[in-house]
Amino acid sequence: MIETRKILCLTSLFVSLLVGLFLTSCSQTDGRRVDMLNERAYAYHYRNLNLAEAWAKRAFQVSKDYDAGRAEAVNNLAFVNIVKMQYARAFSRLDSIDAMTDNQVELLIADIQRMRVCQRKSKNKEFYDYHERAARRMKRIREEERLLSEHQRRRMTYAVSEFHIVTSAYYYYVGLEHQFVKSLETIETDVDLDQDTAQYLNLLYNVGAGGVITGKQQSEVNQQEFDYLVRCYFMAKQGSFTFWEANSLQALSEHLQNPNFRKKLVKDNVQAIKFLNVDDMPDSLLAGNLAQRSLDLVSEFGDVYQTASSYRTLASCYWQIKDYPSAIVCLQNALNRDKAIGQAPDLVASIREQLSVVYAAINDKPSSDFNRNIYLDLQEQTRQDRYLESRAEQLNLSAGQLNIMIAAVVTLIVLLISLLVYLHYKRRKNDHNSSLQPLLEPLVEWQRQNDSYQQSLDERYEEIQEAYHISLLEIQVNKKRNLERRAKIFLVNIITPLIDRMLHEIARLRAGGESQEVRQERYEYISELSDKITDYNDVLTHWIKLQQGELVLRIESFPLQPLFDMVAKSKTGFLLKGIQLNVVPSDARVKADRVLTLFMLNTLADNARKFTSDGGTVTIEANTAAEYVEVSVTDTGRGMSADEAAHIFDHKTIQDDPERKSHGFG
Repeated sequence: MIETRKILCLTSLFVSLLVGLFLTSCSQTDGRRVDMLNERAYAYHYRNLNLAEAWAKRAFQVSKDYDAGRAEAVNNLAFVNIVKMQYARAFSRLDSIDAMTDNQVELLIADIQRMRVCQRKSKNKEFYDYHERAARRMKRIREEERLLSEHQRRRMTYAVSEFHIVTSAYYYYVGLEHQFVKSLETIETDVDLDQDTAQYLNLLYNVGAGGVITGKQQSEVNQQEFDYLVRCYFMAKQGSFTFWEANSLQALSEHLQNPNFRKKLVKDNVQAIKFLNVDDMPDSLLAGNLAQRSLDLVSEFGDVYQTASSYRTLASCYWQIKDYPSAIVCLQNALNRDKAIGQAPDLVASIREQLSVVYAAINDKPSSDFNRNIYLDLQEQTRQDRYLESRAEQLNLSAGQLNIMIAAVVTLIVLLISLLVYLHYKRRKNDHNSSLQPLLEPLVEWQRQNDSYQQSLDERYEEIQEAYHISLLEIQVNKKRNLERRAKIFLVNIITPLIDRMLHEIARLRAGGESQEVRQERYEYISELSDKITDYNDVLTHWIKLQQGELVLRIESFPLQPLFDMVAKSKTGFLLKGIQLNVVPSDARVKADRVLTLFMLNTLADNARKFTSDGGTVTIEANTAAEYVEVSVTDTGRGMSADEAAHIFDHKTIQDDPERKSHGFG
């Protein structure tokens, strides 16, 4: 399986180099092309170091005057150096970025990579210096984050998440548990890792590796950490992230070493264990199998630090099954397979401590003491108070700067007070009778001009208000005039058909040839029409006087039946049109203006006659309720459309007849 991976890696490297040659064939710098090459290099960070390095070199070669892309390529190359524990080479490259570009995102990433190297080498003071510088730089970038391009936003996401992950790793190794948990929780709340699978796997691994989940029973904590690691493993395997596949297997191995924990985890996670246990190992040997697979993967990947860490985990598995010689071999390989591991005192200290315990188990006291003494010496170099010393030095530096600033401010205040005292003394000496009046004269003149201007504005405002009120009065007068004119037009439109009917009846009487009974009916009809014209004229005169204030409403209590009888006298006009007028007798009494009530009934009855076709019926009736009387005029005419009914109470002209314009009154 490992040989197959090597063949695939070599093939991918060859293809990548060909593509890189094609992309670099153009002599001009293309920022998008450089960004694409750098993104490919980043994509292989945790998949294949050789390909990551190859793409980064191509990006560096074609970047030319594109300093941000060049700096990003150097950051990618420095990442490879750090993984291979070539720390001197990594620092050299990272230092060159400071002179290469002013791109703050890439400078931030360079500081974060320096933090990782200092954390690995247990250089506490330097770590804290770079940490503070990165934090300040990150704050400045976030203030102008809207100006970043899409590519720079992705780089910023990587930088922020990597900053907190490296910080959490440092706090974990110096034993600051609260700060360690807080750093990882910041990633979950403040950083969107949806577009960066590698960093998301990084987060899953760090949470699952232990120490973040607290406040629960140990079995619940173990289960949640196991879930994080299984998710990390399957996502890493699916995305070919060799590094995180190896790391998740190593952490799972550490979770399964304790027999009590292993028994419950195996019982509660049957399917997950089935997928993990590809070699069908017994439960007692599964942890060792996972550790061995992790060692194979990380050795193939080329991470020197994690290779030594995997050897240490495998040694713990041998320790659990009491295979002490194999445990010693693994620990010796962790120390001696690559001497570069000596640059990581924390890791070496943990290996020496484990060697001391294993040698003690086989009663090899000299070897046990030898390794224990080395472990104690390393602990002395990397103890927690080194972190406190570095913080104290940083705080002392800040305090010194603040003291200088305070002294400068105090000095300026003293100088200012002295200058004011001197000027006051000189003024009093030159003129004891000096007054502030000359200084105030411009202010007084300004006040006088301002008062004059304010007065003119007030006068103008009063004129506008007066004109406004006059306009309102004119509008009211015009409304009354318009209403009177509409009333007169209404009278003409109502009376004209009545006059036409009278003329028609007179013409028929003049023609003769009818019986005496028919002629008598015509005389009666002419009398009805004349009475109706007189009624309309009286009502209109009454209404106009009311509008002009010459007449007030005469509210009285009266029976409705006399009014109904007056309306019933006009039934002949209804019969001539073929309409049946039904006036239902009523004993109801109402309290209203008698004349306007009659006007209302005549108007409604006439409208009903106008819009009811031959053979229809118009009914007038009154219904008495507890507190009111409802007078209704109903007909069998065509009625109103829905749109007309919706606007029935709007103040506008209603078009009764499409052939002529209506007056709109009533």
